[in-house]
Amino acid sequence: MIGVMNPVKTHAESSTDPSVIRGSRNFAVVANTVVFRVVRDELCVGLPWVRTTSTRDDAPRRLAPMAAPQASAGDDGLEAAARLAAAQSVSPKELVRIGHAGVRAILPSGTQNDPAAITTLSIVSWAIARPVPSTASLSITVEADENFVPLATLPVLDEATRIVLTCAFEAFLDATLADALTRRLLPRHVLFRKTDGFNGRSPFESGLVAPSATPSAIAEIPVEPDMPIFVGLLPDPFPLSMLRELYERLLGAPLDRGNFRRQFHEIIAHGPIKALPIFERGVPHRAGQLFTFDRAAWTRFAAK
Repeated sequence: MIGVMNPVKTHAESSTDPSVIRGSRNFAVVANTVVFRVVRDELCVGLPWVRTTSTRDDAPRRLAPMAAPQASAGDDGLEAAARLAAAQSVSPKELVRIGHAGVRAILPSGTQNDPAAITTLSIVSWAIARPVPSTASLSITVEADENFVPLATLPVLDEATRIVLTCAFEAFLDATLADALTRRLLPRHVLFRKTDGFNGRSPFESGLVAPSATPSAIAEIPVEPDMPIFVGLLPDPFPLSMLRELYERLLGAPLDRGNFRRQFHEIIAHGPIKALPIFERGVPHRAGQLFTFDRAAWTRFAAK
């Protein structure tokens, strides 16, 4: 649930600069935790029923669980609030892991031009809970059905819940692909296409799109993929040795030159990096060929 919480100071209240107070919008800080759980062999997400006074018919809706962090507790207050929010979906003893997903600023609908409107600053977390097998008792099954819905058949969500759920799901997917065991189990080409920065990483993403967007309109919306970090750190053009040395310094580990070169040339074959017919000059070693990053090819490559 997204809402305005009184216990936490707003941004404007905590600022001592009058110009900042006049020029900024108020923030209310909340913690949202989205719990992912397998219920009877289906990947589900925790969206408990919540009755809010903001709806005209006062009907309950499925919202992302929310709790107010205690500002005086610092980071411990944020962690406690994340767990408290998760407990609205599942018993704390069923939680296996909680991770930070990100921060989202959510403006109340229809208040874009209202400087007095309070924007919710949502600190989003994701969590995983123990599965509910088909053989589970009736009481456990009923509780799971009450608080969890399959990701494949999400109901219509309000904008705030959709923003929080999208943030949590992206971080959950990143964490799933990041562990060493998964990276060894998945074929390299599958892992490469599903890492962050690409579109269409999961079929569940379609359920997180705003309901006002039609499938045809969604397909027409251009999405600019994030530029690889090394592009901003290296000169243009750059030699292969400079890219390899950047990763070696960053990771503190030597990389096999032959394997690195082979993988690099596989990327060249797909287009995002172009080999130029020019070489280094004035270097004390054998001059290396220079390469450049093709932004247009990268956009096409990431959209495949």
